[in-house]
Amino acid sequence: MTARKKVTQRNMVPTTNFSLAALPDDDQCPVCRSDKYLTPNLRLLVSPCFHKMCESCIDRLFSAGPAPCPICTAVLRKNQFMAQIFEDLTVEKEVRERKRVAKIFNKRPEDFPSLRAYNDYLEEVEDINIDATQARVQRYERENKEIIAKNENMRANEDKFLSIQLELEKERKNQQREAYQRQLEEEESAKKANEIEAIEELATSSKSAASILAARQSTTLKRSSAARQENATAPGGAGSQRGVISDLLAISLSQANHKDEDEEMLSADPIDSPYEDEFTPKVVTSYHDHLTDYLFDTKDKTDEQKKTLRGIRAGGYHPRFAYERALHDAYSGMFVDPLADTVSSLKLSS
Repeated sequence: MTARKKVTQRNMVPTTNFSLAALPDDDQCPVCRSDKYLTPNLRLLVSPCFHKMCESCIDRLFSAGPAPCPICTAVLRKNQFMAQIFEDLTVEKEVRERKRVAKIFNKRPEDFPSLRAYNDYLEEVEDINIDATQARVQRYERENKEIIAKNENMRANEDKFLSIQLELEKERKNQQREAYQRQLEEEESAKKANEIEAIEELATSSKSAASILAARQSTTLKRSSAARQENATAPGGAGSQRGVISDLLAISLSQANHKDEDEEMLSADPIDSPYEDEFTPKVVTSYHDHLTDYLFDTKDKTDEQKKTLRGIRAGGYHPRFAYERALHDAYSGMFVDPLADTVSSLKLSS
């Protein structure tokens, strides 16, 4: 019994050597020294200068307005404190700085003349060291203030429309679920009513049971198919709203991505001519073409040939299409100056 008591006392932690200083700094406010050991619901927030403070100290120091940080004297505001996401403050600082840089360097691929230039821009942004290039970042922010604001508005519009689309999609699914449940209930009630009517008709009618049941089944199928078609083509549902939102999103993005006419890079058509409308050849009503005479002249045609002719015309074909293409190919490019290489090669060949 004595030996067991000695072993128990030997395994116990001596309380005289225990100290609150042994707690990690992550669980203690550096301003008021409150810790999670005595205050389990203690919540620490991180400032822009990456110093932790509890919510009580933040309310006490920054409720009246901007005030210096009690650790590094940087001017802070109450709404600038955020919850810590990563356990390591170094990682937390890196992530926040990257987010801030991403808000400033937010150019899009359409802002660059080529994909290579955009990739070089991304590499340059990735290699930025905030501490070493703070002045450069501020200068870039001042010089590109309009582009940054425009891209930020575009991103906000995209997020807004995306959230609206998600809400409409959720609403549409709920409506479909409710409509399907309502349809099941209606079909079940109609089935029971049909059974009661069938029993009454079998008891009172002089027709055979097979004919009565067949007629009932046909009527039930017609009603169910009509109900499904009505539910499928019901206007004003969430699907139509989603289509409207999709159109609004496309219009908004196209307007946001639209540039000035002076900055647009229009592709030039070498065959395009300002005299095209004036000198476009006109197709006459008929040509002396033995290949297409059978399409116009129906005299002395057999019934089989007339049937074939009607089949050809029913497909939408007309010889005018072939004539228009042939004339367009013959006259296109007449008013375009020949290339110098082509002229020199023609002279050499002659």
